[in-house]
Amino acid sequence: MLNVNSTLDQWRVEYNSGIPVYRQIINQACSAVAAGAFKPGSQLPTIRALSQRLNVNPNTVAKAYRELELKGIVVSERGSGSFIQAHQPAPGAREKRAALKNLYHRLLADAASSGLTESELLSFIKERNPSTP
Repeated sequence: MLNVNSTLDQWRVEYNSGIPVYRQIINQACSAVAAGAFKPGSQLPTIRALSQRLNVNPNTVAKAYRELELKGIVVSERGSGSFIQAHQPAPGAREKRAALKNLYHRLLADAASSGLTESELLSFIKERNPSTP
């Protein structure tokens, strides 16, 4: 199992991806929670520490932490820090749709940076899953 520090060592910010930096932080935190690298109760680094580690503005990290708190993934305790929520809310239809939309846009941005078009990407997906209409 990975610990928080080794997980954070793998985090990267890609300025040319087309995805806002705060959103990249949110995505990486959500992925770490889903993979079990961040357990409930795990403390996240301070805003200043993460901003220095990723070489981004502290306001960007603060915005990501606020969004994570609004999503119910993180709970912030004044003076103590930010922690992974003990009980993750089950995603509803709207949250699943938003997550799928976010994933699709990330995939499109990655494809575009590799010189691929959306139609090429969709053709590939249909080839891999022939049951898709």
